[in-house]
Amino acid sequence: MLFNSYLFLGGFLPVALCGFAVACRLGRRAALLWMIAVSGVFYAWWAPGFLPLLLASVAGNYAVAMAIGSSADRPVRQAWLLSGAIAADIAVLVGCKALAPVQPPGLSFFTFTQIACLLDWQAQGHPRRGLLEYGVLVGFFPHVIAGPIPLGREILPQLHDPATLRLSAHNLAIGGGIFVIGLLKKTLLAEPLGDIVARGFTAPETLTLLPAWQAALAWSLQLYFDFSGYSDMAIGLGRMFNLRYPVNFASPYKAQSIIDFWQRWHMTLTRFLMHRLYAPLTVLVLRWRRSRGWKVDRKAQQTIGGFTAMLAMPLLATMLLAGIWHGSGWTFLLFGMLHWVFLAINHAWRLFRTGRRSTAIPAVIGRVGLTYLCVLLGAVLFRSPSVAAAASLLGGMAGLHGVVLDAPTAHALFHAELAAAWLAGLFAIVWFAPNTQQIIETSWRPTLPWALAFGCGATLGLLSLGGTGEFLYFQF
Repeated sequence: MLFNSYLFLGGFLPVALCGFAVACRLGRRAALLWMIAVSGVFYAWWAPGFLPLLLASVAGNYAVAMAIGSSADRPVRQAWLLSGAIAADIAVLVGCKALAPVQPPGLSFFTFTQIACLLDWQAQGHPRRGLLEYGVLVGFFPHVIAGPIPLGREILPQLHDPATLRLSAHNLAIGGGIFVIGLLKKTLLAEPLGDIVARGFTAPETLTLLPAWQAALAWSLQLYFDFSGYSDMAIGLGRMFNLRYPVNFASPYKAQSIIDFWQRWHMTLTRFLMHRLYAPLTVLVLRWRRSRGWKVDRKAQQTIGGFTAMLAMPLLATMLLAGIWHGSGWTFLLFGMLHWVFLAINHAWRLFRTGRRSTAIPAVIGRVGLTYLCVLLGAVLFRSPSVAAAASLLGGMAGLHGVVLDAPTAHALFHAELAAAWLAGLFAIVWFAPNTQQIIETSWRPTLPWALAFGCGATLGLLSLGGTGEFLYFQF
């Protein structure tokens, strides 16, 4: 059941909201049970055979969390419980990705959510929330399939607030507006690029210079608007139920460095990887160096050995996991390694750079352009079915398959110019338009003009649903 389907918009969502309004009147427990029930229906609609896996994962991790909370005075037992639970979660994740012919929907997302909870509760103490709250945290339908990846400390206090379990006209309006923006990104901006992308990546060895660039640019924009649209729709749906999910997408193609890009793209995944893998590995390296009397300051990081140990190696492990998390093929592994190279160069530049970064417009344009080019190269690997196909497309972009097109017909020339104008318009939105958060936080007001604007947008989105497909991040 897709967010961008008539079944969801005309059937599931109205029933879920009306039932939530009734359940809230019956009490807090009834409201939580309703949120879990509709989430179970939503997940089972995708893959009923995998619903027991989700339920078992939630129940098992919650039981371990309770055991961790009751073992605060027994740190060794607590450590064993935590290690065993995380190992089991990762084993299921890796096993399904490597061996299962069909992936359980949202497995990576609800696994990472629960690992983060276990680590937080072991470090800070169990927040004494019940199984129902935990079930909503992990499996609520807006985010369970493709994120964001929320933290317990972000969602559980909201579920404990009586105001959350009460239908709010204000939150319905804001959430509905965010959802409409996401729907339009998906249906009007991302989906029309699908044919260009499919043609280009199906036979990349035949593409000359301009068609190869067109395919790569179209793919980068399709992925951008598809994932941005999903993130908006998930956050908007959560807001309709009074839940504020963390922002997951913040104009990443406006980034002026690859470090900045990862802080803007799939932000909750980056947060998880940085806090749960990169930071602990870095701390281990720093402790190891200190135990031997070696320095760990900036000057030490500027040496080859120090940079490798304190920055490059933890970063390598992190980006390899980021690549494998997206898929088990060689293209995803190389995608992670390529971004590791870019990030390592970026960190080295920051370490050795002298003087302040220029704020002149040409310098900013240069940084944004270079960052986007790096992202584009990685995106080609990300989309290609094989390393050979990626190499063929990149070869076409380099002009290795020819530079000059055959003389096009007037019809073909018209379509080529139209496609180029469409891509240019999308880049104008990407680089110059405010993002969804900025629109809602700075411009939106509960006024008639805004209501009419969102009403027209919703109508346009509904009229565009015919050819829409799955969100691209559902496969992860």
